[in-house]
Amino acid sequence: MTYQLSFFCRSGEESADAALDRLLDRLLEDGTGLVGEWRGPYEEDVAVFRLGTPGKECDDRPAADLLTLEVHVGVAAIGESVIAASPQDEHGIWGCDLLATVTLGGDRPDWALVDRIWAALSSLWKAVPWDEASGFAVAGGFDA
Repeated sequence: MTYQLSFFCRSGEESADAALDRLLDRLLEDGTGLVGEWRGPYEEDVAVFRLGTPGKECDDRPAADLLTLEVHVGVAAIGESVIAASPQDEHGIWGCDLLATVTLGGDRPDWALVDRIWAALSSLWKAVPWDEASGFAVAGGFDA
């Protein structure tokens, strides 16, 4: 079973690759490494990276299952998602130009990395989180 957590942001980024690069740089600022790989190629408005936290024994093997971080850029590119999540704009997300989605699957989700991604998105672009089960009431603090 998979779990998806989405973040609606106002970023001003011109391309998904540039936005994802900026986000990955922010994730690396604390000195904690990442393992993973670019996915693609994709269109200019979509960038995807599979990533995880490195294990203690070996830097190139993840401590938990890899997650997928997908970034879509552009008001038109994410418009349907914005309207579906908040049809009356009750949460002030209309006009967002970046949608970041974290997808977790497997038996060992990397919740600590989800928390890092959430913090990085919030510090860069004041992210508004949303998931299908809780809507905008989704709570953070997944670090187990």
